[in-house]
Amino acid sequence: ITPINWTTNKMFQFHAAQRAPAVVTWLLLCVSAFLLATVDGFAIVDDVPSTSVSSSLSALSIVPTCTSRTTTFLLASPLLSEEAHVEKLLFVECGFGADAHGQNPTKAAVRACRNAIEFNQLPALGDLIPGGREGMKLDVLLAVPSKYQDVLELDKVREVFPYGNIRFQIQDGGMVATNGKVIAEMGDKNEDMVVVCCAVSVGY
Repeated sequence: ITPINWTTNKMFQFHAAQRAPAVVTWLLLCVSAFLLATVDGFAIVDDVPSTSVSSSLSALSIVPTCTSRTTTFLLASPLLSEEAHVEKLLFVECGFGADAHGQNPTKAAVRACRNAIEFNQLPALGDLIPGGREGMKLDVLLAVPSKYQDVLELDKVREVFPYGNIRFQIQDGGMVATNGKVIAEMGDKNEDMVVVCCAVSVGY
């Protein structure tokens, strides 16, 4: 059997020349994907957004207690530590609410919280939690469009919950959709429909 000299074989040289651009392109895509994944990973860890809270929240002595993408506020004492607010989680309720006209994130948040809790009835909850309903803890996560977070009034959202030690957490989310038409009589400044999502974790 005569060995093939790959350096002078015309057929090999032809196929190698044809496939070289594809191989180089594939290698470049792999390197690019790796670099993008690495940069994005560091961005997620290092990106600490500034907290924007309306003056109405300042009057409530709401205390920010973490430095991550989720900004945490407490409306009830004692002040939060870095530990989980609800140590014994019993159940989680989810809801969403929208303000179609007026661009009011507080109305949307109130509707989201009401949507989460008003279709549940747990008569034995007071017996399950040590200290009864006064010992209940609620961790309320609100996903609010970032452009409307600074006018969110958490004191009004707090009124949705009749009892419980509540921690509110605000994160970027929800939705800004179009309401189709500006109606000045309803307070519209633009066509934004503000949608807020919420998750209410209940326990003690």
